Amino acid sequence: MKHFFGFLFLCTLLASCTKEDIDTTPSNLPEKEIINVAYGNDPQQKFDIYLPQGRTKNITKVFILIHGGGWTSGDKSDFNGGIPVLKSAYFPDYAIVNINYILGNTATGHYALPDQINDIQKVIDFITSNADEYNIKPEFVLCGHSAGAHLSMYYAYNSKNNPAVKAVISLAGPTDFEDPFYANNIIWQFLLGGLVKPDNIPSGMTMLKYASPVTWITNTSTPTIAFFGSTDSLVPVNEQKTRLDAKFAQVNRPYESYVWNGDHNAYGLEPQLSDVITKSKAFLKKL
Repeated sequence: MKHFFGFLFLCTLLASCTKEDIDTTPSNLPEKEIINVAYGNDPQQKFDIYLPQGRTKNITKVFILIHGGGWTSGDKSDFNGGIPVLKSAYFPDYAIVNINYILGNTATGHYALPDQINDIQKVIDFITSNADEYNIKPEFVLCGHSAGAHLSMYYAYNSKNNPAVKAVISLAGPTDFEDPFYANNIIWQFLLGGLVKPDNIPSGMTMLKYASPVTWITNTSTPTIAFFGSTDSLVPVNEQKTRLDAKFAQVNRPYESYVWNGDHNAYGLEPQLSDVITKSKAFLKKL
């Protein structure tokens, strides 16, 4: 739960990610929440949506929370305890979407890539097609931590650059699996073995290259702010930040990266949290 509160505070920043619309008059619609909305046929393809009071199609944008768990575990319920505070006190003017996705399981033929990327697309498509019913504006920011940060970046860079996704906030997300660190780490060897559906990999490309967000960065990629832990034993800052930095340096897209003092989850603690919030808010204001 400690890293959820990092998400909670970070999501307050998204109000500054786009310019204000001219008409900001709220409607008379009451607050509403819809739990376990099915966006596909699999039991895991569910999301919760929290619609704010006074929402309108001109001003009520959306952010999507994408949980971590090594692509094989985790659940949207991890965030349930903080949702009431999030929607009432911290982010009352935006729709909050908290998603589940099909967890990776090679025994059932489910992989992070492409299944979980497809699930993010399905959620965005579903919300977009129901925007009039929800009375919201289908513009999105993806917020992810760890595996959820990897999926956020991968989707944003490798989904035909969906213009509705305005920004990514990546918290300790792996960026480049060609880093030798991953070949020498037993935990990562296990996780990477079920990351990509084999027949999804193009001829002449390795699985590690295909699964890496840095592979897909172009001069149209989604603006990104990325954070890494100085002592993170799962996503080593010495290579993962450097490789993401180098790739974005080759393209003319908004990008910043920073290091917090601590491990994989330390961004949810002070003073790291305040620093992450300050830097993210400044970044989003520039977009």
